[in-house]
Amino acid sequence: MAGDLTDDPDREDRRNRILLAYVEALEEGREPDRSQLLEEYPDLRPDLEVFLAGHDEMARLTAPLRAATGGEAHGLIERLREEPDDPSTGLGELGDFRLLREVGRGGMGVVYEAEQISLRRRVALKVLPFAAAIDPRRLQRFKAEALAAAHVQHEKIVPVFAVGCERGVHYYAMQFIEGQSLAALIAELRGLRDERRDASAVTEAAIARPGSASGGGTTSVATTISRERSSERRQYFERVAGLGRQAALALEHAHQTGIVHRDVKPGNLLLDLRGQLWVTDFGLAQVTGDVGLTISGEMLGTLRYASPEQLLARRGIVDHRSDIYSIGATFYELLTLRPPFDGRDRNALIRQIADDEPAPPRSLEPQIPAELETIVLKALRKEPADRYATAQEMADDLQRFLDGRPILARRPTPWERLRAWSRRHPAVVGTGVAALILLSAASLVSTAIVRREQARTLAEQRKAEAAYRREHQRAEEAEARFRLARRAVDELIRASEEELAHRPGMEGLRKRLLGSALAYYREFIAERRSDPDAQAELRDTTRRVETILADLAVLRAAGQLYLLIQPTALDDLRLDEGQRSKVAELSARAAVRWTEAFGDPARLPRPAERVRIALEQARANEAEVDLILTPPQRIRLRQIALQSEGPAAFREPEVVEALGLTTGQRERIRAIEEEALFDQIREMQSGKPPEEAGNPAMGQILAILTAEQARRWNELAGDPIRGPLSAFPMPFRPQREPRRERR
Repeated sequence: MAGDLTDDPDREDRRNRILLAYVEALEEGREPDRSQLLEEYPDLRPDLEVFLAGHDEMARLTAPLRAATGGEAHGLIERLREEPDDPSTGLGELGDFRLLREVGRGGMGVVYEAEQISLRRRVALKVLPFAAAIDPRRLQRFKAEALAAAHVQHEKIVPVFAVGCERGVHYYAMQFIEGQSLAALIAELRGLRDERRDASAVTEAAIARPGSASGGGTTSVATTISRERSSERRQYFERVAGLGRQAALALEHAHQTGIVHRDVKPGNLLLDLRGQLWVTDFGLAQVTGDVGLTISGEMLGTLRYASPEQLLARRGIVDHRSDIYSIGATFYELLTLRPPFDGRDRNALIRQIADDEPAPPRSLEPQIPAELETIVLKALRKEPADRYATAQEMADDLQRFLDGRPILARRPTPWERLRAWSRRHPAVVGTGVAALILLSAASLVSTAIVRREQARTLAEQRKAEAAYRREHQRAEEAEARFRLARRAVDELIRASEEELAHRPGMEGLRKRLLGSALAYYREFIAERRSDPDAQAELRDTTRRVETILADLAVLRAAGQLYLLIQPTALDDLRLDEGQRSKVAELSARAAVRWTEAFGDPARLPRPAERVRIALEQARANEAEVDLILTPPQRIRLRQIALQSEGPAAFREPEVVEALGLTTGQRERIRAIEEEALFDQIREMQSGKPPEEAGNPAMGQILAILTAEQARRWNELAGDPIRGPLSAFPMPFRPQREPRRERR
């Protein structure tokens, strides 16, 4: 055998690359020149010769089986079993063993079904691959596996019969277990679930499955278990618990002898024809005190079923409790038909096993008993100290479940889960503690600041409350003033509507009252813009007043007829005799129509009808006046009408816009107008006709205007009319008799 290669890693890598290239060439159908290979690498010649000799021997042994295909291979195997002494049926011999068929292949070797010639019994022969035989470390592990399995004598652990090396081929013989692995069983159950096949289809598939050792025996067990899982769930769960108990007892025996399996998974747990479980493949087993085969940072075992400490290669921590974790992972998958963690790549799987908790089995299969779920999840705890202390304790809990007695395992409390999480994430916990300390210090400082700020805030709050009370009082007072002013304005509107609406000749006074009310309401709207309810109510009243004023505008235009019967206006317009005659006739007709409509108080129309009739007569009168007068006379008549309105003319929108009156001017004009209005009302109450009241207010208003505004007013009103002119002519009602003194 070649010398130790571990002292020269570069030489070992060169040899492995050469052997890999040689095997790949053979698989592609090319036969490399062996002589040339040996001459090209003289320093590796001893290793290469060992490999080539072993390869030739295995090729000779398996040549008959490779040549046969399908039914021929199956028939050849059957003849070997029926006629073991017939040399013509041999596939090849390796020492005392005749090879029958390959039943499995893994990282630590190839397993064949074979016959031990001397004892005429069937065995499982595990052979070390040729390339692996050259690697001293792998060869040592292979021997350690055989040694470990040979030293463990238990009814549920596959026993070793013999160990040897024949023509450079290392092997050891074990008891042949006719059946299938739990991995194959899980695959069948998963296929039944996914493809929704019935029990008969499962049976047919199992019978036809290549590699079945005994045809109907194995499949009958799989069929029974499949039927239990689909229709007899309680019995299926009890079977799984029983298998888990058998595995735990077998591994407990191994642990007692100082051996840790380190590769417990569905593929290494066999189910025989009687439904009994066998533990096999101690290729990665660790014997107490022997750590020479495990280097720091080396991960051993199948990744998906490895424990967190095994996965992270924590030297000195991987012990028998790692096997307990792997039992839990295996039977978790048998219960749910999915592994505890299903990461798609190595990094994702490592992260899940190290940090994540597996989904509770009952969330995937609600019918799983809660006690069985608790047992499996306890075995899968991240920290070894949180799992079962021994495999025997796990087996005892499974037996309690089978007996219907309370189990000892308990679900972790929230505090235990938090503690376990903290152990897995010490950096996060450290950062959190540091942050907590900083927060505590900041809290002490902020407390002092807050107290000082609270005192200042309290003083400011008291000031704000006092200011609020004062503001609230002012608001109440303003509201009271507003309501008082509104009642006064509403009284103007009421008086206009009730007292003056249907009295001939009072349109001018009514218009002035309504105009004042409208101005006040617009100011109210501006002041109450923050009160939506008041805004809506004020706008309704404003629209009503504006509608009345629109009608009054019509009456205002038609009211020019009243000016045409006044001599001063007729003279100023320079009407000829014909025009004067037509105006007189129009005035007479208007008086007749007015008398017919409103002369008899007993037959007065309804208020709305009276307004309609008045508007129709006003429009008719206006049309006839336009026919009588020339265009210049019509312009002059409007100027005279504007002069006749007196101070009220400065409230007309067109006048305000034309003059460009400021807010201050408008307020002063309104004050003068109101004073003149009250003087006029007092004079009317004293019995003096309005036209005799004079108009001193106009002089005061004209004094307020600027020179430019005065010029524009002259353009609008024209030359002042000479002679008396009644501002509120009332030609269609009897003149009031002089007041008599009371005696």
